Amino acid sequence: MTRRPHPVRRANLVCGGFLLALGVVSLVEALRIKDEWPGAKLMPAALAVALAALAVGHFVPSMAGSAADLPAWPDAPRRRRVAFVFGVLVLYVVGLPALGFLPATALLVLILLRALGAFSWAVTFVLTAAIAIASHVVFSRWLGMPLP
Repeated sequence: MTRRPHPVRRANLVCGGFLLALGVVSLVEALRIKDEWPGAKLMPAALAVALAALAVGHFVPSMAGSAADLPAWPDAPRRRRVAFVFGVLVLYVVGLPALGFLPATALLVLILLRALGAFSWAVTFVLTAAIAIASHVVFSRWLGMPLP
């Protein structure tokens, strides 16, 4: 009888492999950027290194000695939370062009804080405003990116 690998071990290996491949592709593409400003390569290269580090973080638990050392596979409520966050992010991307950056980001943060956080409405509104405005300032003012 063939033993099947522990589902968390398999998931870590698959996710780690994906992150490592994405990191390598990101690094190759970052080095291919032809721009006189050295900062143009910095962010993609830093992201590539971060992706590779995350890949290592997924590989290490999968190399654990036994299946007993691995965490249990998430139960149904936790999987639903992950699916919920993924769905909200998809709606954010879809709604971004129509709503604009600041309102869409504020709505995203508001929904996630209310659904996943344990904050009062007052704290939720303050955090939502702070995060949305800070994101807008960073991307539009500091980085000079055109926003929808």
